[in-house]
Amino acid sequence: MASCGGVGRRACRAEGKSKQNQRLEWHHGPFTAESGPAVSEDSEFRVRPGKAKRSKAQGRNARGLVAEVLRVAAIHSGGRRTGGGSRRGRQSSFGRGRTAFARSRLFGSGRRVMVKALPVNHRSRGGRRMAPLSAHVAYLKREGVTRDRSPTRMFDAAGDNADDRAFTERCKDDRHHFRIIVSPEDAAELTDLREYTRDLVRQMETDLGTRLDWVAVDHWNTDNPHVHMLVRGVTDTGTDLVMARDYISHNLRSHAEELAQAELGPKPEHEVQRALDREVTAERWTRLDTEIGRAADELGVIDLRPERPGPADPRLRRLMVGRLQHLETMGLAAEGEPGQWAVAEGAQGKLRELAARGDIIRTIGQALKDHGQDRPLESYAVVSGAPEKPIVGRLIDKGLHDELYGAAYAVIDGTDGRTHHVRLPGIEALEQSPTLGGIVELRAIGKPGEPKPTLILATRSDLDLAAQVKAPGATWLDHRLIERGTGVADGGFGAEVCRAMDARTDHLVREGLARRYGQRAVFERGLLDTLRKRELDAVGAKIAGETGLAYRPTTSGEKIAGVVRQRLALASGRFAMIDDGLGFRLVPWASALEQQLGRQVSGVVRAGGGIDLALGRKRGLGL
Repeated sequence: MASCGGVGRRACRAEGKSKQNQRLEWHHGPFTAESGPAVSEDSEFRVRPGKAKRSKAQGRNARGLVAEVLRVAAIHSGGRRTGGGSRRGRQSSFGRGRTAFARSRLFGSGRRVMVKALPVNHRSRGGRRMAPLSAHVAYLKREGVTRDRSPTRMFDAAGDNADDRAFTERCKDDRHHFRIIVSPEDAAELTDLREYTRDLVRQMETDLGTRLDWVAVDHWNTDNPHVHMLVRGVTDTGTDLVMARDYISHNLRSHAEELAQAELGPKPEHEVQRALDREVTAERWTRLDTEIGRAADELGVIDLRPERPGPADPRLRRLMVGRLQHLETMGLAAEGEPGQWAVAEGAQGKLRELAARGDIIRTIGQALKDHGQDRPLESYAVVSGAPEKPIVGRLIDKGLHDELYGAAYAVIDGTDGRTHHVRLPGIEALEQSPTLGGIVELRAIGKPGEPKPTLILATRSDLDLAAQVKAPGATWLDHRLIERGTGVADGGFGAEVCRAMDARTDHLVREGLARRYGQRAVFERGLLDTLRKRELDAVGAKIAGETGLAYRPTTSGEKIAGVVRQRLALASGRFAMIDDGLGFRLVPWASALEQQLGRQVSGVVRAGGGIDLALGRKRGLGL
């Protein structure tokens, strides 16, 4: 078999070790936590769980500096310090009213609902058509999102089988539409999430003074079941529908919470407390962090000493202290004198970054698990920019990391032994991608040194590895065999590719297209052309039998013209069937042909099988 060397197994590590105990620089004001190299230049990261350690000297320094901050605060506020270390002048930002407000925010028994909304213009400022609404609808209706794994259907005011195609057609000439996500915290406890949504829309219609044209779908594939709504941007009189920002952020959410409260009743106190206890150790920005921020004075000091004015509710004080202690282990907070704290100025950004990384880790891990794989965390890699070289591998997951704005992601189990998470500009980047298990290649399109090049996810094979071993055409594996396994590691997915290449070689030997000499294999001259021709002849004969049309193979330099009938996903790649009136041709596919289905095209066959096609008045498209 051709060697799979060239890369070899290697751990994917950042150049520097991730610092669990970040160095904090104190000033007379908020301090900044340095961000350790958890993600390297080529976006690899390692996870080292465990609490940070702080030396006694560090503790003394921190306490002394907090004391200095408090001393400066007392001077600037005109207060005088007493022997007990109390601080007069500006008191804690907590007051009686503020404390009651904080208590109602955190300990209230109301049902919480997250509501997000986005108006989406159908044309950009330059007049260019945005990604079609149909692509977003197709994503919302993808497999595996329903409660019972049944086929996904959208619903509307009339019933549970809405005609989403008709809705999309009605929207095509509108200026805009609205995307709305409604996620009740206790959605799983609601009797009927769809009827709950209809009640909410009826309230919206009352508020807005118009009937709404809408469709929706409920998703149950996450920890929090939620509803995606699409609302036409027109009123029942045909004028543009405009929703005030405050209405979406406040009124709509309040209505959603009132509906949940009316059905489920107040949230039990023990559930409220349990949710807050989870926030104490959460590695994300929480409601407790918001309250801690409100408690800080102008210099960033949070005074939680028991004898000082502060949160009157001891539960709130306990939660805030517990949260600050956890932030201290993360290098995002420090305690000076007992009960006096300061939080890093960049804590919110750092916590949001950690939450995003945690989501990525879970996404990669679940994708690998779904494909029966278990890989070490150090082999996970995040692609945040243009890769130095193309990333090739098996597509194991794809979707939207921001379902409101339509920003997409893909997870690629790479031939380099790493598993890559890549963010793509929009859902249109996934439209031509294969089903999960297919082979893809991530490339950056743009000028050298361009800060934000366009990332392209190209399909290299619609077939998974197992199907390619005995496939009749010129497979992606055959190309790897001809290239002697260049760029294929001997670990991770690379090891699977090596085994599949070995099995493919055995198949080619049985077919008389290769010979083995010990550990070396020799392939017939023109192997790829031979395999491609075999498959096209077989597929052509099959289509001819089904349609009654004659299959007419193409030859170099020949002019062809006809109607694009369909796209075929073959082992040799994707091909277009072109009906020329006398028969049909099979020519290599290109994404530009997607919009030409059912239309007339013409062109000239190039040497090597490609086609220079003319689409309407545009000529010179190489396929």
